[in-house]
Amino acid sequence: MNRKTNVLTRRQFMQSSAGLAAASSIAGGFTIVKAEAVRGTASNSMVEVGWIGLGGRGTRDAYLLEKTGKAKIVAVADYFQYRVDRLFTPLEPGAERPALAGLDKKNAFVGVDAYKAITGSKVDAVLMVTPPGFRPEHFKAAVAAKKHVFMEKPLAVDTFGCHVIGEAGRAATAQKLTVVVGLQRHYSKAYRRCKELIDQGAIGEVVMAHSAYDTSDLWRDRRAKPDKAKWPTRMDYEVEHWYFFKWLSGDHIVEQNIHNIDVINWMLGQYPVRAYGAGNRRFRKDIGDIYDNFNLVYEYANGVTSSNTCIQVDTVQGDVLETIRGTKGAFTTTAGRSGTGDARIEGVRPRRGGEAPLIYKYEGPEDRYNDQEALAFVDSVLGAGEHRDDTDYGMKSTFTAILGREAAYRRQIIEWEALWKAKDRLTMKPLTETAKR
Repeated sequence: MNRKTNVLTRRQFMQSSAGLAAASSIAGGFTIVKAEAVRGTASNSMVEVGWIGLGGRGTRDAYLLEKTGKAKIVAVADYFQYRVDRLFTPLEPGAERPALAGLDKKNAFVGVDAYKAITGSKVDAVLMVTPPGFRPEHFKAAVAAKKHVFMEKPLAVDTFGCHVIGEAGRAATAQKLTVVVGLQRHYSKAYRRCKELIDQGAIGEVVMAHSAYDTSDLWRDRRAKPDKAKWPTRMDYEVEHWYFFKWLSGDHIVEQNIHNIDVINWMLGQYPVRAYGAGNRRFRKDIGDIYDNFNLVYEYANGVTSSNTCIQVDTVQGDVLETIRGTKGAFTTTAGRSGTGDARIEGVRPRRGGEAPLIYKYEGPEDRYNDQEALAFVDSVLGAGEHRDDTDYGMKSTFTAILGREAAYRRQIIEWEALWKAKDRLTMKPLTETAKR
């Protein structure tokens, strides 16, 4: 273990004010503009970012923020020591990893409460990429500290968490904080143009929609049985393998399939009033407690229905897409490279055969929506671009995915309003209830 790296445990924060002292101590080495003063500064200012959650997605997001040339990572936090240590190993040639030129080891923190050292510091913004079960608590703390936030989807794993996000989001809006959510398709030039055309009536009256995130099984090479030497506690084990535990991931319909569910909501300009469907856990029984397949129907207030499938089973043919069919044409996408998703709008196919007329297909330069998302964030923080506040739609699309999950779990018709009022909460299962690993 790196003795110079700070370790913040829940016990340390609960027993004394040491947690607050640690949170403020990392500010000593920073030369920054106060977070509340950042918007409106010169466009060549540097946004100083505290990064929470040092896994693969977080590494990519941190890299893209630094790639803008307008942001640098100056403090980091993670549940595990080994992830912090990994940051200080030499970069491999060509690796898409943040340079971390502004990071000192004394500003690296470890433990379940390490995020408090980030939100309690003088960083301008916080990058949140932990397992989503922790997201509501972290977001609430960041907003209370008046930090700008870039956070990955989903924003919560349960209804209770969505309420926390919503309340904190309203506070962020009132303070004019920048909030960007990792539903990247909103930053795609192709998707945004399709949205404009749909709103202008390009596909006519919407008849139905469909979305899917069907893939093979996940992380097969990263699975391991509980090992006290590597993961001393059961929580350590579950956080390390967080994707397979619904209190941490929300199940894969929430963690992954939210992208496609969100696109349908966005293009339709509304959220469903109810959902029904089914799913089960037939193949992936070696770890965790999440399903491996879902098959759902969402109903919207105007009578439109949207079917959705999401599968994670080895050898199953992949299918990642969104489709909306209308009386004059259709919006379709596929899982394409470089961010466009091959998003297009086609007219109605002639009755006597032939190709459907192409109304729109993106033909511009590479449409890398992850890059555009990162740039939009730093520009918004610096006051050099459009102000971004993605919390509301991020939370509502998160809740849409939760609505579908609960409909499948219960095999019942679940009403949006009823589930919202219930404020259900997921927690780590008692050991006697843990699914067979």
